Amino acid sequence: MYPNLELEMFRQKVTTKQLAEACGISESGMRNKIKGRNEPKLPEIKAISEKLGCPWEYLFARENEQGKAV
Repeated sequence: MYPNLELEMFRQKVTTKQLAEACGISESGMRNKIKGRNEPKLPEIKAISEKLGCPWEYLFARENEQGKAV
């Protein structure tokens, strides 16, 4: 799971569908990547970072055991 990615999507009112379109993948495929079920590919990471205007290192930080982004 990528909590910072979900937070930025919420803040900027960007939908899963909009990110999927920016990456050229299906909405369900994007949902799986956001939830951490599938790893995003480098071109997808770049497209998401560009769409949200945030560094990829921030967006794709994972949760640690306490539920905080690392």
